[in-house]
Amino acid sequence: MFKQPFKNNQMPLNGLQQIQQQLNQQRQLLRVVQTALPDNLATHCLHITYNRNNLILFTDSSVWASKLLYMRQTILKTMSEHAGERVHALKIKVLSKSVALNRKTPKAPSNKVLNTLSAANHTEPTDKLSISMSKLIKALKKNKLLN
Repeated sequence: MFKQPFKNNQMPLNGLQQIQQQLNQQRQLLRVVQTALPDNLATHCLHITYNRNNLILFTDSSVWASKLLYMRQTILKTMSEHAGERVHALKIKVLSKSVALNRKTPKAPSNKVLNTLSAANHTEPTDKLSISMSKLIKALKKNKLLN
């Protein structure tokens, strides 16, 4: 019926999957570098990229960048062992404060959403889910007043 049957080969990754895979690899490389460094330096290593035997390590301040430069040989040796090939260069870059401290916070639900949830929730004294939902709505409304 079909001219070409479906193949069992693995489907190629789409763009988002490729990005996610690269980020996972970069997180793994960051953990490798962090384990080779003392704890006080490791906590200031924020991100790492590796491309064509060149390594870029991102940190949160110029003070830590200079201290990391003193550990250049340790970092290059560790990455060479991990990659199985010689890493030629290490660059250390400082992320700006706004980038380093920009953490996403969850959005608070609007009053309309809270009222809709309240109307949809029928509190039964024996229904644990209904009771939990009522507590959640009450806490969200309380936090809405505080902010």
